[in-house]
Amino acid sequence: MRFFLVLAAAGSLLAQPNPRELVRQSIRNGTRAWETSRGYAYVKKVVDEQFDSQGQLKSTDVDVYDIVPVHGDSFAEWVSHDGKPIPPEEAGEQRQRLAARERETPQETAARLARELRARAFYQEIPDAFDFRIVGEEDLPTGPAWVLDATPRPGFQPKTRYARMFPKMRGKLWIDKKDIQWVKADAVAAETVTFGFFIARLSKGSHIVLEQTRLPDGTWVPHRILARASARTFLVFNHNFEEDITYSDFRKPGNTVTAAREKH
Repeated sequence: MRFFLVLAAAGSLLAQPNPRELVRQSIRNGTRAWETSRGYAYVKKVVDEQFDSQGQLKSTDVDVYDIVPVHGDSFAEWVSHDGKPIPPEEAGEQRQRLAARERETPQETAARLARELRARAFYQEIPDAFDFRIVGEEDLPTGPAWVLDATPRPGFQPKTRYARMFPKMRGKLWIDKKDIQWVKADAVAAETVTFGFFIARLSKGSHIVLEQTRLPDGTWVPHRILARASARTFLVFNHNFEEDITYSDFRKPGNTVTAAREKH
């Protein structure tokens, strides 16, 4: 009996994919999904909470944005703050910025999209920045997913600015078994993370959770970003904050946004 149990366990291990290649494929798929998702309009809600050094809540800001596709990219139109419409003068500025985006030449659009891709280049370094281990499977609302532990890979040499944080991060990934897409990523700073000497520092224990979901048409889109952190900027300003960003009401352009705004 023990022999058959060992054999079954060995068969299960052999059936598992190579975790690094699984992550590499998920990032390729994620890049394509990100490009597709920019063709949708949706609502983005940002709840920002600031805390004092004793952990007491100081302030809460709630902002809602209508995200609309323009020239193959997304434009965020700010529509409300703390449940109230933004001031008329600010609404006018929003319309001017949208009109300027719509007037972009193809060359200007291509240059802006290229800058966005460069800003996201650090994602491509994730497969080499960590050692991954499949630690189980989990049934999620999107379907079965592999669960992976991620620990910094010794000797990793970052090529991009934001990849410099990876040696100080620990985390887990949930990867959809059918579509090989990230459903969730949960990362914690095991040490203080610095983004340039004069820019920002995230303290040890800072925590970020990223979630995606699948639309009925099969498109993967962002669902939530939750960040809890203690940060120091310009070496003098310290603040503790929690930022909860949710994405909802995904729709093809041309559908009304009034109902979406009223819900938020």
